[in-house]
Amino acid sequence: MLTRDRELLKRRDVLRGAYVHALKPEAQLREIAGRYALASHMRPFSLCLHCNLPLAPADPAPVVDTVPERIRECYSVFTSCAGCRRIYWEGSHWERMRGVLANALDVAAAQVS
Repeated sequence: MLTRDRELLKRRDVLRGAYVHALKPEAQLREIAGRYALASHMRPFSLCLHCNLPLAPADPAPVVDTVPERIRECYSVFTSCAGCRRIYWEGSHWERMRGVLANALDVAAAQVS
């Protein structure tokens, strides 16, 4: 269990736990990635955010009818979830999250070295 609640970590039911020192989410990610050497195990953007099933490349032809017109105009590469049928593309949110992860992993790699 990862938590910022020290009292929770003291409970008898908690067999394995760690206190997270950082206050902000990005700093917490850097802390945890460094502490547990997660960089080599991370597979970002490979699971559905809704149902957690693996994403697979999607054929753009059938996807085109399900995404907004502005997305069709800007993107041609999509992934989809077989479970919930959600469609994903490498838009601005993907770019921001990739930057956050790159920053966290760079810091984590420096802490490991």
